[in-house]
Amino acid sequence: MPHPLLGLISTDVVAVAVLAATEKVALNFWVRRRTTELDDDVEQAVFELDALFSADHPLIEARIHVGEPDPSALVPYGRMIYWANPQGQ
Repeated sequence: MPHPLLGLISTDVVAVAVLAATEKVALNFWVRRRTTELDDDVEQAVFELDALFSADHPLIEARIHVGEPDPSALVPYGRMIYWANPQGQ
């Protein structure tokens, strides 16, 4: 099975943002629908990010939001690193 972080982002993922703080790194995923496969991909993303750090690093937390992100309310979610093209394009 291909690695989910090497260019294969599920079509159910709408956007991803990262918020890095001293004590925590939060990955925020907005999705069209939540599935077991999507949960596994998010878990794999957290695992891979965890592997980049030394033994003593901030907590890595993933949050999954069903729906579209509100562009006017993105600041608390951190930096947007992925935003899918609208479906049909």
